[in-house]
Amino acid sequence: MVQKLKSLIQLLIQNLLGYPTYLYIFSIYRVYRFKILRDDIDFIFFLSLTKSIHPSTIIDAGANVGYTSVIFAKEYPSYNIIAYEPVSLLSNIILRVVKYFNVLNIKVNQLALGNTNSVVNIKTPIIAGVKKQGLSFIDVDVERGDESQINDFLEEEVRMVTIDSNLLDKNILPVVGIKVDVENFEFFVLKGSVELIKKFKPIVMAELWDNNRKNACIQLMEEIGYEVKVVENKRLVEYSNQQTLNYFFIPKSK
Repeated sequence: MVQKLKSLIQLLIQNLLGYPTYLYIFSIYRVYRFKILRDDIDFIFFLSLTKSIHPSTIIDAGANVGYTSVIFAKEYPSYNIIAYEPVSLLSNIILRVVKYFNVLNIKVNQLALGNTNSVVNIKTPIIAGVKKQGLSFIDVDVERGDESQINDFLEEEVRMVTIDSNLLDKNILPVVGIKVDVENFEFFVLKGSVELIKKFKPIVMAELWDNNRKNACIQLMEEIGYEVKVVENKRLVEYSNQQTLNYFFIPKSK
């Protein structure tokens, strides 16, 4: 019932304001909400774990409408924030939000991330008339549980790259953090980032669905020298099959 009411409100606002304006206002709201409430415990842990006295880089893989990138940029003005968002409308919204907050340390890349350099389709689901920008996914054997709810899609072809091919040969500041939220495509993003991760040993926070791809992510990161932790009762603890959404990969040397 609550979810239906939320979707109805979203539909009304999207129709009233128009979809792009809705996204723009939503992103600005999320930045201010975090600034005032500091209510996302997982995100706060990620910020604390990536804090450095040296100018550094944070990679925002799956930046959506940009509020996470802006929060990173405002928290750490000496950092470079590299945001990847493949949906053209959303990447344009990020640029507008960046301008609104007057942050100068964000680079926006309208690129999908994966384990190959190729061209792929990305789909934004429409559920009960509501465009769900937070659920946009790459149409490459994606395991989903909500197919029966999806009425239609917004769809476009985008270029996909690996983080290794896109950043390793660039003169970038040391990477201290990677946030990955790409709708069950996280394993492929991490697989395409292995060399960069080995080089910089960043903190990685990934939103993982409870399926075989989560297990594959954990195995991959453990193989390259990482341990897995989660937030439980406002503490960062060892992962031992707890039900959670965000997983923290910490290099064992730290």
